[in-house]
This record gives sequence, C-alpha cells and structure tokens, in this order.
Amino acid sequence: MTAETIDSAECAELLRCTSDQVEELARAGEIPALKFGRGWLFVRADLLAYLAEKARAEAQERRAKRHPNAPTPIARPRRRPAPTLPTLARQ
Repeated sequence: MTAETIDSAECAELLRCTSDQVEELARAGEIPALKFGRGWLFVRADLLAYLAEKARAEAQERRAKRHPNAPTPIARPRRRPAPTLPTLARQ
C-alpha cells in the first residue's frame, strides 16, 4: 500500500482554502507536510486524520462551553504512526 501524496493546490482544494494559506499553515507546523524542493507535499490520509482529530477537539470544546459541569470523556489516542518515506538512491 502506498500513501497518496498531494501538492499545495490539491491540499487547498481538500481544505477549501487557498494554496498560500496551505503553505502558511505548513510552514507554521499547523498541518502535516513535507517541504520537498521548492514545494510542499502532503499525505492525504494524514490530512484527513488531522482534520478528524481537530474536529473532535473543537466539538469537545463546544460541548464543554455549553455544559461546563459535564464530565469529560476519556480520549483514546487516534493518531497513526507517520508513513515510511521512500529513500532516494544516490548516484
């Protein structure tokens, strides 16, 4: 199984924002990305996992604001290990 990599434009389409915003988030370390040459590479599965994790956290914050005395659920770690990147052959 190989991980599908996408560029900044495809990532921007997935996140429904601009390529400049995607690259700014990547530089800041807000989204999982790899600087490769002059561009950025993203693993689609990592982005989707990041979005799901972020959505769960924000939903929990909204619930906590709405019901401040409610007990907080015990969160299980859902992060998968980073994919193994291919090695480049030296010539």
